[in-house]
Amino acid sequence: MINANSRQRLKRLKPRQRKKLRVGEFQELGFTVIANLKEDIASSAYDGLLDAWLDIVEQQGVSFGGHFSDGQLDGIVFPVNGVAVTTDILATLNAWLSARAEVSNVECSELLDVWHSAW
Repeated sequence: MINANSRQRLKRLKPRQRKKLRVGEFQELGFTVIANLKEDIASSAYDGLLDAWLDIVEQQGVSFGGHFSDGQLDGIVFPVNGVAVTTDILATLNAWLSARAEVSNVECSELLDVWHSAW
């Protein structure tokens, strides 16, 4: 796969093209999340966790796409409405999930290009 943000490629593209392809200064970053949940938790607690998770993600101004099944929350946090995903947001959401009693462990990736990465 060609590096979408290689210096040589970006030199050839006009700003309009970079914006359309979401590369260079128009690159969008996000991160993947995998949270394993404890097995001895009631299903109603899972619903409460999911609602609280979506609320905290929304408070950060970003969005989450993924699924919640088999005792695992798995997906990607990505930017919306011009709010960039930063390392501060990553740290905040990772810490929030890690502090929850329902969660046994959390894995968050580093920031990655959501349009041009194989996540």
